[in-house]
Amino acid sequence: MKFEVKDMSCGGCANAITRAVTAIDPHATLEIDVATKVVKIESVTESGKIITAIEDAGFHPTLLSS
Repeated sequence: MKFEVKDMSCGGCANAITRAVTAIDPHATLEIDVATKVVKIESVTESGKIITAIEDAGFHPTLLSS
């Protein structure tokens, strides 16, 4: 899955997103580029649950591809 997270601005934001996603899927792998605001996630969890987890962490992701 690939998301754009426009309100992600720093490494702390990236860490918060990582913690939120790995809390629901400990085996998820994330590749985060703060400069382009893109988060790539490999997970067996459906995108809706990933979006909810990121939103619960205080961010607003947009699904670019699944």
